[in-house]
Amino acid sequence: MKLTFNKIFFSIFALVWTGFIIWNLVTPPKVFSENENRYLAEVPKFTIDKFVSGEYMNGIDEYINDQFILRDQWIGMKVILERAILKQEINSVYFAKDDYLIEKHNYSDVSEEQADKNRDYLVEFIKKYALKLGKDYVKVMLIPTSSEVLTDKLPFFAAGLGYNQSSYVDKLTSNILNDTFIDVSEPLKEHKGEYIYYRTDHHWTSLGAYYAYEQWAKSVGIEPIDMEQFKISLASDEFYGTLHSKVNTDVKPDNIYLYEIKEDMNYQLTYNLVDQTDTLYDLKKLEGKDKYSVYMGGNNALVEIQTNNKNGRKLLVIKDSYAHSFVPFAVNHFEMSYMIDLRYYNGEIDEFIEHNGITDVLILYNVMSFVKDINIRKLLN
Repeated sequence: MKLTFNKIFFSIFALVWTGFIIWNLVTPPKVFSENENRYLAEVPKFTIDKFVSGEYMNGIDEYINDQFILRDQWIGMKVILERAILKQEINSVYFAKDDYLIEKHNYSDVSEEQADKNRDYLVEFIKKYALKLGKDYVKVMLIPTSSEVLTDKLPFFAAGLGYNQSSYVDKLTSNILNDTFIDVSEPLKEHKGEYIYYRTDHHWTSLGAYYAYEQWAKSVGIEPIDMEQFKISLASDEFYGTLHSKVNTDVKPDNIYLYEIKEDMNYQLTYNLVDQTDTLYDLKKLEGKDKYSVYMGGNNALVEIQTNNKNGRKLLVIKDSYAHSFVPFAVNHFEMSYMIDLRYYNGEIDEFIEHNGITDVLILYNVMSFVKDINIRKLLN
């Protein structure tokens, strides 16, 4: 009787598994995951060298993991089971206090060689342009992620774990010119009880960006615009960000607030030298999963912003996506502002600064994206 039961069980198991394999084979591969906001792995190209090195088989594993049917549902089920046994860290995401999901940044995620190179590239760039433009007009802000600021929300066992962002910044500031680096860690920590980071996403909120904007403005001799001068509106209360995509479980969504200056600045934006608009916020992005792209239209190689502030000052922001909720504050002080994303921009920075008569430069990244970005070398192209 037991033998018969085992045969039936394994026959059913084999049938179900075969069905999954056939389902995978007949299902067209997906190119993009809206839930994870990233492009999925493609079938790797076979070469003898890649096969011998193991790169080909690693690519096959990545492809299978990305393309497996009902992938999002499997991830959600796995998280439910792990949460049932009281796990508080899953897929490098902490289930923190007050319904926060906080990303853990592992040392294994960072190449120290790349991190050191990026620091050297930045120091050389800053020294060069501090001489050309004046150190009061060349600034750096590396923003700590929520794991460095919202430490009181982390599980008790998380203290001291993960990549030490403050140590990296300390090494940078010991080599950089005085007054060019703007440390926003303490101002953010002073406001950590406020909604300065999203609960389900790795970005800071507009409020967090505003507090950093205040520090930056003062450092370049600009009077920050009071909060009361902005119309603050709720754009969405259904935002699920990148950290939610990693765990795909039932959590409370985030709110996205837009800050629009009450004064008419007559914005004229041009994306990648082609597309034009008259607003800092792309409301169509609120209809999709990646609602954070409402800020400045998401990631683009080059964005130009013209205002009616005819003071001759021109700002260049070299950045990652943390800048997208910061720039709507900064642009109001300049006649022209430019945003360059080195991941997509292949022009020469020297030539761009010279050709456009740039008067002010700001390097703005979150620490973790800066240390890992292989494109920082383009600062010196």
